[in-house]
Amino acid sequence: MLATVPIVAWILSSFVLHGVAVLLPNGLQGVYELESYHDEAASLDDEALASTSTLFEILAQDGLQRLYWLRLESLGGLPAYVVKPGPFELERTYDARTLERLDPLSDDLLRTVIDGQLAGTQASALHEGDEFNRYYTEDRVPAVEATMEGAQPSRLVFSRTSGRVLRRTDPLAAWFDRAYKSVHVWQWGDSLRIFTSLLYGLVGVSLVLVSLGYTLWWTRRDARKRWTTAVRRSRRIHARVAPIAGFLLATQMLVGAYLWFNLGLIEPRFRGQGSFRADWVGGIEVDEQLAAVGTIAAAVPDGIDGGDRPIQRYEWRAIGDRRFWIAYPERNANGVLIDAESGEVLDRLSAELAAQAGSEVVAGEPDGPAVESDEYWMDFNARVPTYRFRFTDPDDSDVHISQVTGEVVQRRPAIWRRFSPFLAYHTFGFTGNPWFDTVLLTALQLTVLSMVVTGWAMARRAKKASTGGSSP
Repeated sequence: MLATVPIVAWILSSFVLHGVAVLLPNGLQGVYELESYHDEAASLDDEALASTSTLFEILAQDGLQRLYWLRLESLGGLPAYVVKPGPFELERTYDARTLERLDPLSDDLLRTVIDGQLAGTQASALHEGDEFNRYYTEDRVPAVEATMEGAQPSRLVFSRTSGRVLRRTDPLAAWFDRAYKSVHVWQWGDSLRIFTSLLYGLVGVSLVLVSLGYTLWWTRRDARKRWTTAVRRSRRIHARVAPIAGFLLATQMLVGAYLWFNLGLIEPRFRGQGSFRADWVGGIEVDEQLAAVGTIAAAVPDGIDGGDRPIQRYEWRAIGDRRFWIAYPERNANGVLIDAESGEVLDRLSAELAAQAGSEVVAGEPDGPAVESDEYWMDFNARVPTYRFRFTDPDDSDVHISQVTGEVVQRRPAIWRRFSPFLAYHTFGFTGNPWFDTVLLTALQLTVLSMVVTGWAMARRAKKASTGGSSP
């Protein structure tokens, strides 16, 4: 009887969570309207800004020989250089006027950055905390969670080093996440070992219960053949439903354990960190002479600037021996890609250049041609055009590379791809139609629930009969 309690909790919580998930078309990210710029725009072609050559001298003194990319952008109205030392390392941030190092960002500066993130919305509270993020080798990234109030109430998590958004959660998605962890997977804290042991223990008890049920069903097969119409309806229903419900319940438990193994215990590898290239080479050497911002601004075509505000981010990137500039007229849109050698504006990188950019940061090499695709990118809170390559890294990863920046947007190892059909079975998401799939899942839930309820009824009658028979 006690073993059925977590089963009922799983059934009821899955019914509620699956129904709520229908209302989450963008998953746990939510849907947001992003501001194009912070309210206080800064001019990035100001003559008072320090040159990149002077910045490189400081980086060389700190022992940095090369960097993945360099940005000059406005952080809450403050012009800043953001340096990415390597593709998997935390950013460094410098005041573009004084070259004073700013990371970790102060509360005042970070709050200004946060308040300019969502239209009509400001932070009411900040909470310190580290955050897992698939783009870094760090186990946890220094971060701040902001509680946002106004037109778009939400919780946003920002990197302490650069102000990059690491996670977005709106109220409904936040409720879903809390309910999922506390009710469905029995996780009430951060210790994965403890709560995974608890969850797997409950799964084991449920599987034992199913095994005992099959044993009883089999050993009593001859007795069932002698049943008459006097046998109660609940017992008949239980006998007919039990084999189906037992199979569904057992396979769901095993699949759920497999899913949680991927999402919890091996999450870094599951998220693609196993394909990181440890011997990364390339990037921009610190003794290079980079083009001035004015040169980049002059190459940006008329009519695609920031309107009444200047462009708020310029970016220098390297792919092999090629150099590119990117100017961003809007924060949540692809930038204007410019060939640094010719000054020509490009629609996008070629597939060959994207493959080269991927080879510099992914273990192995592309195996086969590029496939044009698109992928959700947290930085923009939108899907961006990508090239997808299958790499020969140890995890046999599919890698999505931005067609504009050459940056890896998503890594999906083979274990991720094998995960999808198991997830589809666990949620009965076979057709992609949320309403039809919800009906299928509801039928499963009712089937298992009917077995539990009729089992309770039978146990209660058996107890009454036993008590009555023993009375004087």
